[in-house]
Amino acid sequence: MRVYKNNSVTNFKAKQIIGAMLALSLLAPLSIKAEKTSNPVIHIVTEHLPPYQIISENKPILGFAVDIIKETMARSHFAYSLKSYPWVRSYKLAQLKANHCIFSIARLKSREHLFKWVGPISQINNTAMWAQKGKDITVNNIEDAKNYTIAVNRDDIAHTGLLERGFNESEHLYVLDDAKSLVNVLLTRPEIDLIVADDTTISFRAELVGANINDLERVFEIQDLPLNFFFACSKKTPDETVSYLAKQLQSIHQDNTYDTIWQKWRSKLTSAK
Repeated sequence: MRVYKNNSVTNFKAKQIIGAMLALSLLAPLSIKAEKTSNPVIHIVTEHLPPYQIISENKPILGFAVDIIKETMARSHFAYSLKSYPWVRSYKLAQLKANHCIFSIARLKSREHLFKWVGPISQINNTAMWAQKGKDITVNNIEDAKNYTIAVNRDDIAHTGLLERGFNESEHLYVLDDAKSLVNVLLTRPEIDLIVADDTTISFRAELVGANINDLERVFEIQDLPLNFFFACSKKTPDETVSYLAKQLQSIHQDNTYDTIWQKWRSKLTSAK
C-alpha cells in the first residue's frame, strides 16, 4: 500500500522550526547586551598625585585612594582596568566615554552636571596658596590674590575653583597642561607669584621636581574651596552601575575598612602646613 505524505503538514512544521530558530537568533544579541549591561567592564582613569595615587614606571599604581578604589571594585565583582594619564586626558575620558570613571576628583559646583558621582574618597582638606619663600607677597583675602599671577593645572580644582571666583586666565592665571611643572614654574619663573595646592600633596609636588619644601611658603588658605576627593563616572555610565558602585564604596566607610586603609597611609597623609 502506498503512503502519501501530507506536504502541507510537513511544510507547516518546517516553518515552525525555522521561525523558532529565527526568534532565537534575534534574542541572542539582546541577551548578550543585557549581560554586558549587568556585568560591565569599568575603565578607571587617574593621574599621578601622591600620596593618593603614586605612579612609578613598571610598577603597580599605589596610594591611599588606589586602595579605596581597589576595595570598592573587589566588592562590586565588576571587571575593571586602572590606568594613569595626565590629568587633562583622564578628565576628558571620564566625561566622554561610557563606563569610564575617574579618581581623585574634587566635587565642585561647575562639575556637578559633568559626572555621575559615586562617592567620597578622602576627608576634607583645604587648599592653599603657596609662594616662593622670601618674596614679598601678601594675601589677606581672595581678592588680594588677583594682584598676582597664579600658576594652575588645567581643569584641576585650583583652575576651576578660581575661575568660579572671578579669576581670568588672561589676567590672573597661568594655565599648565602638566601638573608636574607646578612647583618648578613657581621656583624658576619670576613672573609666577603663586601656586595652589592642598597641604597633603604640596610636599610630594616639591619632591617630584627635586625642590625643598622649605623653599615654599604657605601664604593664604582658601577656606571656601575645600578639597574633598571623589570617585565619579561619565554620564554615559548606566545609573544602576553607578548606584551599585556607590553602595560598595559606602560599605567601606561603614565597616571600618576606610579607617584601616587611612591608618596604613597616615604618615604620608599628614599635613605639611
